[in-house]
Amino acid sequence: MGTRLGEFRFREGRLVGFKLGLVIYPPSVGLERGFKMVFRNIAGVKIGELGSDSNVAKVSELNFELADFGCGGFSFVLDDLPGFSIPYRTQVDIFPYFDLVAWFTGFIQKTPESGAVRPYTFEGFGFYDQLSWVFVTKDYSAGQDISAVVKDIISTIVAPNTQIAYNEAKVEATGYTLLGDISFDHITADEAVQTLAEAAQNFEFGVDSGREFYFRAVSSAVVTDLWQGKHFQTLEVQQDPSQIRNKLHVKVGEIQVGGTNFIDPVSDPDSITAYGLREDVISAPEVLGIDDATRWAQYRLNQVKDPIIQIRIMALLLDQTLTKLEARGMARVTAETAAEYIQALKRVNYHITPAGITADLELGQIAVPLELQIVSLLRAIQEEQRLGDQRTKQLF
Repeated sequence: MGTRLGEFRFREGRLVGFKLGLVIYPPSVGLERGFKMVFRNIAGVKIGELGSDSNVAKVSELNFELADFGCGGFSFVLDDLPGFSIPYRTQVDIFPYFDLVAWFTGFIQKTPESGAVRPYTFEGFGFYDQLSWVFVTKDYSAGQDISAVVKDIISTIVAPNTQIAYNEAKVEATGYTLLGDISFDHITADEAVQTLAEAAQNFEFGVDSGREFYFRAVSSAVVTDLWQGKHFQTLEVQQDPSQIRNKLHVKVGEIQVGGTNFIDPVSDPDSITAYGLREDVISAPEVLGIDDATRWAQYRLNQVKDPIIQIRIMALLLDQTLTKLEARGMARVTAETAAEYIQALKRVNYHITPAGITADLELGQIAVPLELQIVSLLRAIQEEQRLGDQRTKQLF
């Protein structure tokens, strides 16, 4: 499904070619700025490798995305087919600059139709996508750190039924103990963990280039400094107040006194004074305790009480550093006007061309395309259905 793919943009740049077979590509003079791609079957066995020093099965386009949830969308176009098959669910590892560690790992979801003529386009997504393949139907009692619930979901439901690997060390303790019970009823694993991350506050989760799930605190460290005119040329900065909401009415899974599912609303007086009253209703059908739900709602409020700031940087040249830039932490961006912005890195879209490797960055809040707005509406409908199911369970 790839619901967090967003507006992944494919570029028209022409790329260098690839070599067939299981050849190893050690960096050599003139090739440090190249790359290689390793292909593995579902069992993780290597079936082929393509690289930037090949003469056959050249690639005319290669793009991949790193987001705050890990590896996102990717695509590549071959001028000809290689000497090995690349079917659905083939794992693809991408090594820019012949790095020893893959920058990106995903799996093929769309292949050329049988009988298609060249060029041949392959598209896919990171293993985060598989979190939406499995459902969580389980109750968890109060008195445990949220991370314990996350560990149980990933180790007993996700890892045994997907290609996502469980590494206990990558699930960080939150320091917040559930004050009430929480009940998941046929909810996808990504939605279940999203609820837990929001309850923990300032936590993010995803699947990295090693196919390992992570659940960690959001980093506020400035990881890179970027100057317009030196590292990039094009900068777009937008501020959008249209999505501000400063009073949220909260529905929870446990029926309250009087037969309602509403608890006390949360609001932000400063935002109301500055932008006027802007109300909305949010639902947390899995959260049964009032205290946990209030904490979750307050976190949601903090995300929407101020205008959205969107920053886009186009064609950031990486060949000077040959260093991977991830969608984690903060970036300090200095414009030609000397204006300075410090915003969270949300998405890095990599593009490989004969001129080198460039990246487009999105900071602050990423734009939500129409298809994801529709997904959000569908999710709201599903939340209302689950809320009704919780009411039925309690009444009968």
